[in-house]
Amino acid sequence: DEDSITADGLSPNRSNPYLVVSYCRKVLGQTGSGHFSPIGAYDMESDSCLILDTARFKYGAHWVPTPLLFEATQPIDPDTGKSRGYVLLS
Repeated sequence: DEDSITADGLSPNRSNPYLVVSYCRKVLGQTGSGHFSPIGAYDMESDSCLILDTARFKYGAHWVPTPLLFEATQPIDPDTGKSRGYVLLS
């Protein structure tokens, strides 16, 4: 659920230093479809994530409200038949 992104990967006390999100760009109003990007920061006051877009020429780093980012992980990927999500790397 939406709270798991915050609890698992965005807590300031997390033990895993890297959070990578697989999301649908269309949900964020961007061109393209599925995409992977690391999260560079979390702002608790605005409940937003800083996406460090790996296609910097296209969008660069940008802030996204966490509920919208969670929504962007929900569409079914046509290649896998599964929703997208996130992974914690250490």
